[in-house]
This record gives sequence, C-alpha cells and structure tokens, in this order.
Amino acid sequence: TILTMKIQRRHSITMRRKAAPLTTILWLIIAASILLSAVLEQPPIILTVSAEDAPDETTTITTDEGCNTENNDETCANPSTNEDEITTTQQLSPSGERLITSIELASHGIKSTESKEAATAGGHTIWLSILGRIYDVTSGGPSYYGPKGSYNFYSGRDASPCFHSGKNNEEGASAKLEEWEDDTHLMSVYDWSKFYEDHETYQFMGVLVNSKYYDENGVETEVRKSIVERASRAKVIAEKKKEERKKARLEKRKADREKNKKK
Repeated sequence: TILTMKIQRRHSITMRRKAAPLTTILWLIIAASILLSAVLEQPPIILTVSAEDAPDETTTITTDEGCNTENNDETCANPSTNEDEITTTQQLSPSGERLITSIELASHGIKSTESKEAATAGGHTIWLSILGRIYDVTSGGPSYYGPKGSYNFYSGRDASPCFHSGKNNEEGASAKLEEWEDDTHLMSVYDWSKFYEDHETYQFMGVLVNSKYYDENGVETEVRKSIVERASRAKVIAEKKKEERKKARLEKRKADREKNKKK
C-alpha cells in the first residue's frame, strides 16, 4: 500500500510538471491575442439577418459607427458622407451656376423694422438680386442694407427697375423694365449689375430661378438677353458720344488758346 501511494504521488507530480508548460503556453497565447486586439483596435462588425423582420431577405449591417445599410445603401458606401452633406446638395445650371429660389433669396433679406444689431446677428448674410444674378452684400454692412440703410429695400429680393427709377417700393420693383423704350434706362440698371459683378468684396452666389431673367433650370431667358443686348448697345453709343464731347471740349480749348495768343 505504501509503495502504491508513492508511485501515485510520483505520477501526479510528473503529470503536473508536464502540464505546467502547456498551461503557460496557453496563457501566453491568450495574452498575445488580447494585446494584438488592443493594438489593432478593430471594431466589431455584426451581421444580422432576420427572416421574420425581413421577408425579402434584406441584410442589415451594423458597425460601431452606427451605419446601417439595407441592400447596399449608397449613403453608407462612403463613411465620410454625413446627413448635412446630403441635405445641402446644391443644384447647378448648365453653366455651373447655383440655382436659388425666391424663397431662399428672401431668407437673406433685412426687414426695415429690425434693429441694426439684429440685421447680421448669428452670422446672418444679406443677399440681393439684380437682373436675376444674386450677390452676397453682407460686407456692405447695415449702414447700406440694414433697417435704416439707403439700400435696405433691395435686400432679399430682385428690385432691378428700382436701380434706375429710384422708386424703392413694390410698385417700382414690379415695373416691366423690358418694356422701357429708352435703352439708356436699361443701361443704368446694367451698369449697376456690373458694379456688383466687379465689386471687390461682394460675392456672386447664383441665379434666381423661375424669374423673368432665368428659367427653372437656370438658363438665361430671352427677356434678359434682350435687356442686356439693348443696354450694351446703349452703352456703346453713350461712350461714343462721351468721347465726341470730350474731343469737342479739347478742340474748343485749343481754339480759345490760339485766339488769346493772337490778341
């Protein structure tokens, strides 16, 4: 009996000695696995398919970024795409100009009853339109386009006729300038449009769609083309007359000097 117990004891000790290296190796493998997962920081990806909730065999993919896709939805194809980027997608005309509605334009107007401080509070920008082309004139400040500004009426709207007539009211803004017979009046409006176009700080934003100047696709209308053509022609004639008057003044001064010399 004593001999048997000694043999069993030696056998148990031998087995423990043999098992010790195996246990150590197993723990090393587990530790290495945990360390590798921590280094790689790979998020878990769970794929779930529910026959009850998705009879059409729809597959839902969920990641730690909260991106759920159904049937390869394109919104999750690009992880950098977010909701704001999707909702602010801008429509462009065939010539690449942004399409702006009268509602959006009006949202950038300044009411005459507002305070000067409220006019640009919270980063509010001021837009106006002339001949259907819209400009950000915020840099002009409340002194021009604010509640008491001399050009307040022009903010948030297209009041092209008023740039010549000076009638800063609804009646003046609704005048049919395309029916004006005097092309120099159109030239006056067109000159103002060039002023905004070439301004150092005013920024061109886009075109006013569904207006007499641009259609729903942002294509220039025949009405606007005619206005610009007539205004440009009047401009050439006006410049020519200006040069002729300047030349006549210089010749007169020269003649007067010659006459004085003879005296």
